[in-house]
Amino acid sequence: MNLRSKKGVTVLKVLSVAAFILLVLSIEIPRRMWNEQENRTQLARKRMLEMSDCMIVFHQEYGSFSNDLKKVFDFAYAFDTLMVSAPDIEIEILDIDTTSVRVSFSATKHYKDLNVVTSAGEPENIERRDLFTRYLESIGCPAASVVMRSDAEEINMLLRGEPHKDHYRTLKERYYLSSENETEILYNVGREISVTLLLRNPNLNLRSHTVNISGPSNILAIANYKGENDIYWDFISKDKIEIEYLKDPELEVQTVNMAKYVFPDIETDRTPYLCPSTLDQFIVSYNLSAEVGMNVTFFNKNMRNVESLTKDKDIISLNDNQILANYFLNLVKLRAERNVAEFVREYEMDGDSTYSSDAQKEMLFTRFFAERMKDFVEREPVEDELKRTIDSPEEESDRRFSENEIFRLLFSVNPGQNVAEEMKKEENREALSSIAAFYDTHVLSTDTVSVRIDSPVNDHSEFKGYDRNILQRRFLFGITDDVNAGYVDNGTPSWRTE
Repeated sequence: MNLRSKKGVTVLKVLSVAAFILLVLSIEIPRRMWNEQENRTQLARKRMLEMSDCMIVFHQEYGSFSNDLKKVFDFAYAFDTLMVSAPDIEIEILDIDTTSVRVSFSATKHYKDLNVVTSAGEPENIERRDLFTRYLESIGCPAASVVMRSDAEEINMLLRGEPHKDHYRTLKERYYLSSENETEILYNVGREISVTLLLRNPNLNLRSHTVNISGPSNILAIANYKGENDIYWDFISKDKIEIEYLKDPELEVQTVNMAKYVFPDIETDRTPYLCPSTLDQFIVSYNLSAEVGMNVTFFNKNMRNVESLTKDKDIISLNDNQILANYFLNLVKLRAERNVAEFVREYEMDGDSTYSSDAQKEMLFTRFFAERMKDFVEREPVEDELKRTIDSPEEESDRRFSENEIFRLLFSVNPGQNVAEEMKKEENREALSSIAAFYDTHVLSTDTVSVRIDSPVNDHSEFKGYDRNILQRRFLFGITDDVNAGYVDNGTPSWRTE
């Protein structure tokens, strides 16, 4: 019995260990898969944005876009004359006394990209208590070691009467805040600092303007990197800080290699035109713009020479086409309104306001509308033409630039309620029944206005960029393959998964 009991305990231990391992795997494997999937998605989006930038310059050089992104990349890799200006710099004064200043560049990816150099060389990291205490002593803080051991109330009592008491207390608070915050690093940068931009790709040779910062006492610098768009340095002093922004005119236009400028990973990644999941090229399509036009001729069916006018034309009676009827009625309406305005103006010039009221104008409109319905095309046909621009994605161009779509766009008009009331009258309906029309629509010109780059990931994609091992099979954890990473349209991203 004792032997059997020991065997049972051993089995339970083995099962417990196995269950624990399975539990860890069920948590860790999906987490890693989700992270890998997110990394591929972010990489795909980054690559699409970068290739979109290259495509714009390619278009500027050759006058057209290209469906072959490999060709665009090779162009960028060989293009050494991309003209760019010095990276933008931002300087913010954070307080009224100019004792706190923030410096940032739009081109930074990491706080170390902001090259902060002191008069003695590299700035001193003072996140250790003894180093920070020594910094407080260097700026004249009384009993610095005691201040570092005291809370805010104790510091107020200890430094009573000290003019910079609040500043020393704030520095102590910033020290503890930084110790709890991994996205801030404290430095003693001395009394004179220069700040330039140190790009991550040293082969680019793109230079920035210089900011010189100085003060009568040692300055505390705080490097911040809270996110991709929140990277900056704060410079804090107990005295007023002097700022000198040196702009070198020769740096306003610099020449660099395009691939090194656009692709930060160019030294290790030579395939930014491939989707990381499928290893296929991203899909290129275009946004088109077409100038379209139409010509329309309205005529009376009983007019002389109607046969020669309508030879080889498709004739449409206005009673059979409400869209053409509305277009014609709108022309009649505009002519009648112009007649009303001219009639009223003639009377008012003579000092007679008989027809100036709204009621009289409505009466005049009814009269002139009926007259124009009878005589508008009685003697000769009326011709009209219109041009307009239509924008369309490439895949929809056949429909958007078709005759039916142009007709719908150019002829669509609503004459309004007053015309609808007039057309209830028999005489106006009879006048309309005697009128017909013929028209033609045409595309005058088509132009490619921008490019769109899509991720080639969909339900039918073959994923070549990664393989699932036996523990990552879909049936085990139900994790699907990558979702579509979206697209970049004329430099504007639109991520469909968010």
